[in-house]
Amino acid sequence: MDGRKSQILIVEDSPTQLEQLRYILEHNGYIVRCAREGASALRMIQEEKPDMVISDIVMPEMDGYVLCRSIKEDIQFREIPFMLLTNLSDPQDVIKGLQAGADNFLTKPYNEHFLLSRISYILLNKEMRANNIGTDMGIDIYFGGRKYFINSNRMQIIDLLLSTYENAIQKNSELVEANQKLLTVHRELGQKNIELQKLNEDKDRFLRIAAHDLRNPISAILSFSMILLEEASSKFSESEHEFMTIIKQSSEYVLDLLNELLDLSVIEAGKLNLNVTETDLVSLIRNNTRLNKAVADKKNINLLFSTELKNLNAYVDSVKIEQVMNNLISNAIKFSYPNSEISVLLSRNEKQAIIMVVDKGQGIPKEEQSKLFQPFAKTSVKTTGGERSTGLGLSIVKKIVEGHQGKIWFSSELHKGSTFYIALPL
Repeated sequence: MDGRKSQILIVEDSPTQLEQLRYILEHNGYIVRCAREGASALRMIQEEKPDMVISDIVMPEMDGYVLCRSIKEDIQFREIPFMLLTNLSDPQDVIKGLQAGADNFLTKPYNEHFLLSRISYILLNKEMRANNIGTDMGIDIYFGGRKYFINSNRMQIIDLLLSTYENAIQKNSELVEANQKLLTVHRELGQKNIELQKLNEDKDRFLRIAAHDLRNPISAILSFSMILLEEASSKFSESEHEFMTIIKQSSEYVLDLLNELLDLSVIEAGKLNLNVTETDLVSLIRNNTRLNKAVADKKNINLLFSTELKNLNAYVDSVKIEQVMNNLISNAIKFSYPNSEISVLLSRNEKQAIIMVVDKGQGIPKEEQSKLFQPFAKTSVKTTGGERSTGLGLSIVKKIVEGHQGKIWFSSELHKGSTFYIALPL
């Protein structure tokens, strides 16, 4: 190039992409001029002829094809190599490029090394292309059901098709490389999953050991505090009686937490063993409601069981279903006000037993309902009698119900109450 630096005109309406391309070219020794649209580019070419034009296709008013055609139809500038930047989403882009007389395609996003290689190739062969301009006749071709007239010379057509082919190979290489990286990441994730599974098993084992070892001393503390409150309470001062009550309540809470931690760790380890037998749900729920009535009576809450069925046999683990009912009813009692009512209902449809626990308590805020069955999830709603909650009960209930191939869901309205539903297959 007669000892001077090559000058390249960039035509790009995106400021970000224009600056990126300018930076690459200037840092590799090229003189760069920039235009934001086609009309400005034509004026700049009239003022000073560049060695090459690189233009985006999609631009307002005058797109890259029209700009290319305008340059190639002018005898003064037709030998200027013209590269189109495109996404090449449609094969007709190549045909349109041939019609416009473009010399080269480069797909976006482009690889810097590949871009510089294409520019170097085009500039080195510029003189040879200039000597061939105007030596070929135009031809008609049919593509995609349409007729196109191509007036590019053989050299341009070869260059354009080669650049399209090289772009395809480049993109394929990038895809192969990306696929290899994905395979590596996939293998690493698989290894990490194995490690996480082992860590999770170690955690569950530790929880089971810790909960099991703590349960006996906590049970002893609870038993002795109950004995002292029942048999020696008359000997306590008011403050001592209060302290013993706190010890008893705290022991009950910790024991509940340990039991639920053990249940949850066993269930999450996939070891929910159900002792399924034919069970009359009417008798089971009636007896369970009667046992929980003593707790409800302490808060002056009327706990009722209602059903039109004389009996309803289902194949369930009766101990686990008792655990489910205890949890739902005790929750209803905790969050219901004194002098209110809780209803336990049992019905059936063709294939399922439907159990409902209905309270007229505080309800659950809508924005907090989605996390209700998650372990350790607690809402902003406070219990009405200062009772404590572990946040594990409902997650255990859900896993037990689903272990029976059943479903659990609820509806709730703030300040009006909640209804929990269980559907168990018959």
